[in-house]
Amino acid sequence: MNDKNTNREREEVLPKSEIEEYLKENFSKEQVYTIALFDILGFSNFVKENKTQLVLDLYQKTVDLIEKQKSGINENGNGGYFIPVPLSNKWDTHGLTCGTCGWVNVSYFSDTFIIYMNYDLRTLGFWLRDEIKEPYPLLIGEIGTEYYPVIYSEKHSIYISFLHTCMDFFCRAIIAGIPLRGCISTGLATMNPYKSIFLGKPLVEAARGESAQNSIGIAFGKSFNHSHPVYNNYFIPYLAHIKEKTLEEKNWSLKDGKFPFSPMLLDWARYWRKYFKDIDFRECINRMNTNPNFSAYYDNAVKFFDFSAKHENWFNEINREGIKDILDYYKKTEEWYNSVSN
Repeated sequence: MNDKNTNREREEVLPKSEIEEYLKENFSKEQVYTIALFDILGFSNFVKENKTQLVLDLYQKTVDLIEKQKSGINENGNGGYFIPVPLSNKWDTHGLTCGTCGWVNVSYFSDTFIIYMNYDLRTLGFWLRDEIKEPYPLLIGEIGTEYYPVIYSEKHSIYISFLHTCMDFFCRAIIAGIPLRGCISTGLATMNPYKSIFLGKPLVEAARGESAQNSIGIAFGKSFNHSHPVYNNYFIPYLAHIKEKTLEEKNWSLKDGKFPFSPMLLDWARYWRKYFKDIDFRECINRMNTNPNFSAYYDNAVKFFDFSAKHENWFNEINREGIKDILDYYKKTEEWYNSVSN
């Protein structure tokens, strides 16, 4: 690729003949990524107790689902591609766009599936006449959390489209009978599928967040607290998804800022109610909930689903008096959560 092509804005749609060459060059660099790491709940036990063909059938179903979320050279296969997303980080009133997606890639090994995307290459999308109001934005500025302006101020719509991709994959997996735990994280990483090199803090953060949960679902790593706290419709305060034993061992608290995850969960339940409302969520869960050793993970997912429905407008329920920064906000969030969950 010549210098002219290398230096031009990547919001421009590249000719198909150049994309593969550009991607090889792009993925070789360390840069800011948003990464979602998923594991299949109880996969090791499933492998031990079932015939090889049954295991392969389940694995192939998962591969087929995640491959559909991958951007392709000939077409964009993102699950959220035609779903409206906010165009900017303006909180009060801002326009919506469709098709403003980053270049989504996927990788997998054994029962671990990774969806990842940087902020360099994206589709142009198109404007919609509708607007969305966000009267209660979250705040940014948690101490000890790295901040990446390219996401927050310039290309936040790419991040929101990525959340749609993750929710779409998760919900379709449940429908297909595949229980997933996931965590989304952002930061500097090298994610090179051409050389099978995957390194960076967000991968570590996502892996820790995934395994610490007592439920199928999608958590946020602590990096969320600084990079993406804007649109309330996409997440919800929830503290019951972290294993109690883990909380006790680590003595984690929101109040002292040492909690290593965000107190927000990706609100995939809201996504389900909007885009899969004709499919019975509990029926899907009951079909998967056959092993007593993992029943709590399914029961807790149902509890979250009900919590999300009951508090769909949670951002209007929070006491916002005296909030100066995001830690103040999280204290209020914890107070609210404790008051409505008891």
